[in-house]
This record gives sequence, structure tokens and C-alpha cells, in this order.
Amino acid sequence: MSAWSCPHDIDNICQRVQGASCEPGMRGCVLAGRVRFANEQMNLPRKPVRAEAVSTPDEQTAKPARRRLPF
Repeated sequence: MSAWSCPHDIDNICQRVQGASCEPGMRGCVLAGRVRFANEQMNLPRKPVRAEAVSTPDEQTAKPARRRLPF
């Protein structure tokens, strides 16, 4: 067994695919098409999934501008 940590994963949010939750092998990931996973579901092409935003009480009162994600 080996362990691997993605350098683009910060707090389970992908910095390479902005705004997406980190899922190794998803479209846009550095691993996409380069590796095979033991779980066959992970080997299928997958779209990025928008990350859940963690907000603080101060952020709840201020409404940021809406921005479209690239997926």
C-alpha cells in the first residue's frame, strides 16, 4: 500500500479546478487518464462537483457577487 496527497487539494477543495471538491481522477485533475484506481467507479470519466461552501456568521450577512464555475 502507498499513500498519496494531492498538492492541489486544500481543505478538500481543488485549486486546479476552481470551486470543485477534490475527487482524484475527475475531469481537470492531474490524475485524469494517467492512473487506474482499484475501485472501478473511480476509473469512469466524472464531472467535477461543486464544493460545499463553509460560511461563518459574518459571511452570511454579506452577499458576494454570483460567479459561474467552469463546469
